[in-house]
Amino acid sequence: MINLDTKKKLYFAGLVGEIMEWFDFTVYGFFALIIASNFFPSENHFVSVIATFAAFAIGFLMRPLGGLFFGYIGDKYGRKKVLTTSMFLMAFPSLIIALTPTFATIGILAPIILILMRMLQGLSVGGEHTGAIIYLTELSSREDRALSAAIPFIGVILGVLLGSLVGVIIFSIFSYDTIVEWAWRIPFFLGVLVAVVGIIIRKYLPESHVADENEKDIIPIAEVFKHHLASFIKVFFLNLTFAVGFYTVFIYNPIWMQKFVHVSKSYSLEVNSISLVLAIGAIFVSSHYSNKVGRKPLLLLSTAGLTLFSYPLYELMLSDAVYHTLLGQGAFAILIGTFMGPIGVVMVELFKKSIRMSAVGVAFNLSFAIFGGTAPMIATWLIHTTHNNLSLAWYLSFSAFISFITVLTIDETYKKEHLD
Repeated sequence: MINLDTKKKLYFAGLVGEIMEWFDFTVYGFFALIIASNFFPSENHFVSVIATFAAFAIGFLMRPLGGLFFGYIGDKYGRKKVLTTSMFLMAFPSLIIALTPTFATIGILAPIILILMRMLQGLSVGGEHTGAIIYLTELSSREDRALSAAIPFIGVILGVLLGSLVGVIIFSIFSYDTIVEWAWRIPFFLGVLVAVVGIIIRKYLPESHVADENEKDIIPIAEVFKHHLASFIKVFFLNLTFAVGFYTVFIYNPIWMQKFVHVSKSYSLEVNSISLVLAIGAIFVSSHYSNKVGRKPLLLLSTAGLTLFSYPLYELMLSDAVYHTLLGQGAFAILIGTFMGPIGVVMVELFKKSIRMSAVGVAFNLSFAIFGGTAPMIATWLIHTTHNNLSLAWYLSFSAFISFITVLTIDETYKKEHLD
């Protein structure tokens, strides 16, 4: 078993990739209006913004392909190849985006380059998150397994927090005209530096699995669909809570607060930042207790909580007392964090090593491509269609209920001494 120093390096390596991934995600959203004016200029501002977010959304469509591509590499040739390659495929596009001249300079080539780079990043994300979960878990003991699988989820939250912080700092230091002209590029350069550190660290880490001679001839994803389809479907539906919950609560809710609760942008960001910290705490607690009471009770607790209390929590956030916004968002964060703590290790424990990265990578990323990236859009559509500011709660509640039913069908695995 690995020693303490190696374990620290493993955890840090896992964090760096996720921080880079979600830092990029956050700053792209933070500077979306500026990117729109620079890369998709139009007399119609709405068209520019839609084009910018379409370039953003295309990354989600690439994620299942990334899961398939990197899953095959990871199952056939080793997990480390996935983690180093995916990191490079995040860093290189960020560098190109930071250096690419605007539409005013090179014309149509500017948005084409931006879209191609977002596609590459989407591909890399499809291998990075699930690859890191699987890699860290396979190198852990039974006692550390749940925490190791949760480390990448903590990296997700830290990346969002870091991206928000850098965005706030950029807007505080520079004038708006300076940001439009060149300062928007700074966060993308910073993301490259984070990735370079990650690539160097990952280069010297141990391998967790390489296919043996008996596994060389199999096609992992074909094996999954032939013999493990039920587990594949379970991973897909289990992650509805994470996909819809994370993007609704942490990405859409700050906008919802500003529009319907009528709080300031700065207050909504403060509330969101506090809730993200609470989610990290919940991840630590739930991953720890999943080794004592099992994975299923904590997954059932969180999904049942979101099923039953999504509507009341949104109702609480709409009340006159401003601090109720923090209470509601904080409760959402704890419930989602409680789910994120054990879900990673559950996905890993459902599959044997020879097909694990393909199975988890495709199922997880397919769920996110369909339900995660569309969650803010669906929330907006529901509110617009029903003329009810609370109608988004029903979508979150229904998604959590599907996951709750799915949890009931999985076997408890926390006592398993070794991964197959």
